[in-house]
Amino acid sequence: MEFFAILIAWAAVQFWGSGGVIQEDNWFLRYRKITTGVANTSLRLLLLVGLPVLGVFIVLWLLAPILFGLPVFLLSVALLLYSLGRGDFQILLKLYLNSWQRADLEGAYQHGRGFSAELCETGADNALQLHLSVRKAMFYQGFERWFAVVFWFVLAGPAAALAYRLLFLLSNDDQLKQQDRDRAAAVLTYMEWLPVRLLVLAFAVIGNFDSCIASVREHFNSQLPSAEYLDTVGMKALPVYLPEGQVDGEQFIKLAAEELSAVQHLLSRSLLVWVCVVAVLQLI
Repeated sequence: MEFFAILIAWAAVQFWGSGGVIQEDNWFLRYRKITTGVANTSLRLLLLVGLPVLGVFIVLWLLAPILFGLPVFLLSVALLLYSLGRGDFQILLKLYLNSWQRADLEGAYQHGRGFSAELCETGADNALQLHLSVRKAMFYQGFERWFAVVFWFVLAGPAAALAYRLLFLLSNDDQLKQQDRDRAAAVLTYMEWLPVRLLVLAFAVIGNFDSCIASVREHFNSQLPSAEYLDTVGMKALPVYLPEGQVDGEQFIKLAAEELSAVQHLLSRSLLVWVCVVAVLQLI
């Protein structure tokens, strides 16, 4: 069931560019407001994430005997679509690269803010900082939009995939108190620890195996944030596009665009590797 649900979700994303109309978060925003009166941060987080997840689990359990599990399957597909990343990744990347390749760094910066929370918070002093921030955000978005969600969907079902997305929304919600965001981000870090390391194993298989595996071993137990871990290890799977030292503006723009294209292809092929693994596991 999981494999066919993933295929349907993938096809829907190709058609809509995202989870489409299913990704409606207003219900969660209203629910968040209801819990503002809860003083304890841990209890508030438990209510915000635990109750919806428990509700989904109960509904799936109640629907299981009906029509040979068809309602469960359809609800699982809907929950998977809802749990995927927000926005149209491909369009954002295209807009960024179009500005970048025209040497319109101001335009590239504005589009890059759609990728990178780091750019929104700290900005970029030069083209290199802009590129590095967008590259790191690309690695992480490729992970959180698809791989982390599918990992938890396959491992523990739709309720776990929903839990991941709700925690992600809370950790990036600037309307919340910083304490609440930090607590959600801490739980999210635990949920990302294993899938991050599984994804970089696919990087090694797809790309430069020796240097990537060496980096995996070096950083396996590191406390690096997920985005930084993926960027650090993932770049070892790719050829080195940006040479050390100074490069002229035109050459830098060309090589940086090629590097981002290589990151995009690495992510796509790595996700395909793990979809094939899921397919094989379904047959066993």
